[in-house]
Amino acid sequence: MRNTIFKSTFIFVFSAILMLAIAGSASAQDTTNFSFRGFGLSMGIYQPELDYWKNDTSSPFRNSDFSTTLIVEGFAEFRLIKDLAAKAGIGYWQARAETTIPTYGKTQLLLNGYPISLDVRYYASPLQVAFITPYVGVGGELVLISYQLSFEDKEDPDPTNGSTVLGSATIGLQMKLSRNFAFDVFADYKLGNYQQAFLVEVPNPDQPSAETEITRDISLSGPRLGISLKYLF
Repeated sequence: MRNTIFKSTFIFVFSAILMLAIAGSASAQDTTNFSFRGFGLSMGIYQPELDYWKNDTSSPFRNSDFSTTLIVEGFAEFRLIKDLAAKAGIGYWQARAETTIPTYGKTQLLLNGYPISLDVRYYASPLQVAFITPYVGVGGELVLISYQLSFEDKEDPDPTNGSTVLGSATIGLQMKLSRNFAFDVFADYKLGNYQQAFLVEVPNPDQPSAETEITRDISLSGPRLGISLKYLF
């Protein structure tokens, strides 16, 4: 409950900051000047909770070491009004873990995510220091998910696909390297989960083991730290 309150408060505070920024920017000018602002590439480290896989007593990967989840994203930015921009991006990340399961042998979990995101960012030019401009943003993303298990001693099951929607809040610093190039350092927090249906083996001492399908809500909430390089017009 405490974690849920913290996450909700985090999103709310950043939403409030952004709404105040929008109101201030809108009142400062009468018309919008929508235009293509620039494009870029970002990369970083994403730490989704994956609470079922990592913590649930029924998860075969409970005591496994999960690899560092790297995320890459290509994006474009559009100027809405002064200091306010929209960012649209398409990215990719993969969570991976390995364990040994009796009768299955060495087993590898692969969880691939393909986020399609849309964010609104406020670049706080009144707070600009030299070539550094701080910004905040809120947004959401549609995540296409592919789940797959790879077994050593049994035939691999077919991968399953699904999707979910996450919210996010962002803070960052934009550093102008030249007239057209900028380097960003940012941190954001993603909030949401997805439902995963999969087969588990049910042992039976008198008969051969059977498999049954279960569904779990698995959290994708977590922080992301990253950098980006972008070309500005």
